[in-house]
Amino acid sequence: MDSLIWPLVVVIISIAAIIILRPAFMHLVDRISKAGKNGITFERPQEGESPQQPVFSFVDLMKLPITASVLEREKAIEKNFQSFDLKDETEKVSALIRALAFSRIEAEFNNISHVIFGSQLNLLVQLSGTPHCLTLLQVESLFKLAQNNYPAIHANRTLNDWLNYLLVTNLITQSNDVIDITQYGKDFLKYLVDARLAYERHG
Repeated sequence: MDSLIWPLVVVIISIAAIIILRPAFMHLVDRISKAGKNGITFERPQEGESPQQPVFSFVDLMKLPITASVLEREKAIEKNFQSFDLKDETEKVSALIRALAFSRIEAEFNNISHVIFGSQLNLLVQLSGTPHCLTLLQVESLFKLAQNNYPAIHANRTLNDWLNYLLVTNLITQSNDVIDITQYGKDFLKYLVDARLAYERHG
């Protein structure tokens, strides 16, 4: 039974986080001027405009609309949460924050795994297997190989377009002509292996 508790906690906390962050997220969506495989472009706030974050009290949060399935799952979590040896509310909050952080990273990795091109993934693998960074010239050779193998996808794409998705998702960093993998990118590769998603991909 204990093994079922954390998945339940993750579900309810993830849903709560979505509800809490939804107003700010919707405000950000309204500012999207361009979105696609190569990333998302946001309109800059007008001069003098200051983003306002809504403040929710506990009562407000609990009044937000929720489904019957979530309420049922919430009761199961409340019932089973007592089995954890947590000494006080601080430990409970810390445990829930850890579960939320884990679930959000896993959700992000899962989304990226369904969008990333095989050639981009190959770049991450090469970066993780080198003792040093790769130069932009070395990376460009990988991109040209992708163009030759998948002309329908990459013929009209530039090197910057190809790299941009990896940059905006924080999988790689670029400093002048040097490209390197981030810790987030390394963790993404590990996730692919653990989730049995490290197969050869198209593109």
